[in-house]
Amino acid sequence: MKSDSAPLVDKLRATLGRMEVALGTIIDAITWTDENGKINWSNATFDHLVGKNRFQVLGANLLDLLPLTQQGQAVPKNLHPLSRALQHQLNATDVYEFQKLEKTLILEISWAYVQMKGANASAVLVVRDITAKQIAEEELQRHREQLRELVEERTAKLVAANEQLKKTQVQLVQTEKMSSLGRLVAGIAHEINNPVNFIYANLSYIQKYTEDLLNLLGVYQKCISDPPANIIKQAQEIELDFLLEDLPKALSSVEMGAERIRQIVLSLRNFSRLDEAELKKVDIHEGLDSTLVILAHRLKASADSPGIEIIKKYGDLPLVYCYAGQINQVFMNILSNAIDAIEECNKYETYHQNIITITTEFLVPDWISIRIADNGLGIPESIKSQVFDPFFTTKEVGMGTGLGLSISYQIIVEQHKGKIWCNSGLSKGTEFVMEIPVRPV
Repeated sequence: MKSDSAPLVDKLRATLGRMEVALGTIIDAITWTDENGKINWSNATFDHLVGKNRFQVLGANLLDLLPLTQQGQAVPKNLHPLSRALQHQLNATDVYEFQKLEKTLILEISWAYVQMKGANASAVLVVRDITAKQIAEEELQRHREQLRELVEERTAKLVAANEQLKKTQVQLVQTEKMSSLGRLVAGIAHEINNPVNFIYANLSYIQKYTEDLLNLLGVYQKCISDPPANIIKQAQEIELDFLLEDLPKALSSVEMGAERIRQIVLSLRNFSRLDEAELKKVDIHEGLDSTLVILAHRLKASADSPGIEIIKKYGDLPLVYCYAGQINQVFMNILSNAIDAIEECNKYETYHQNIITITTEFLVPDWISIRIADNGLGIPESIKSQVFDPFFTTKEVGMGTGLGLSISYQIIVEQHKGKIWCNSGLSKGTEFVMEIPVRPV
């Protein structure tokens, strides 16, 4: 006759049987050990992994059935996942190697320490064979490396070809002044020249009329010592004193701008008719000063910049035979770069004294020298030799084309048979030196 507990025992056995069937279908190897590391239960996957049958596995010590290595070195028993679970009561996951016959398997082993109330401690290990996954990942990584190397190689070739193409394009533009381009530039110069001449021709009248009006206003102020309140209010609103002082300066700036445009138009016309271009005697100091006037807005102090001091060390120079517009373009390029270098330096040095020094000198027997130096960050020695290369620039994308110094080199060396070079060092500022003959060579 069965005891009262018999139905409960039968029910528990049935439940455990179903659990064992379910656990047996899991693809991961699972084993359960007692506090001494002896296997109490394992699924079929684990039995297959260690190459033993159920009777050989049950009761065996897990350390003996599952010897492991890491990076080719045998894992000591005290560092085996089983020992780490039982001795240190750890739950963790790690990757190991397991030698099965002549094949090395890569296993991802997760272990857990189990302590049930009223029972001895035990450990559960879940073992997953990730050999195929690891091989696939290594193969994928190898293909990625090969692809990266191939892309880098082809990219390097494309970049080199692109740079060569750019240089070739610049050389073609500089050496082959096609007639169609010449006609286009001549047409643009003609269209600009007409309105500029209209403005320039009327500037003298505007200056004369303005001077007459200012004189008349002065007479009114002398004759009417106590003007009405509404006149005083209007004068204050328009800042009459500042207007009287600034208006002539503004007209003078307009005249300088119009003159600069005329010079640019003249340069464009010379470009379109190279056979008619002529060398002229030019005052180099006037060219430098006019360039500084145009750049004055970048030299003045502002909220973002403390301003730049210009130190002029002008020597006694004769008039020089040169293409004035082209020489002024060189001055504009180099001075603009000097200002850029100082502005970049101001980003890193709060109390930096901004200085650009311009030095001119007569060189025996018949040459002149122009030196433009800034006290910016300077140019590293490693790239100094590239500053005159077409399209080479150290500025941010969109801030420079890399053509300014290349064109300046062509103007000085090829057009005027002169010399130009750069003296610089990191944190030592930069100096550009130009030497040109006084008369055509």
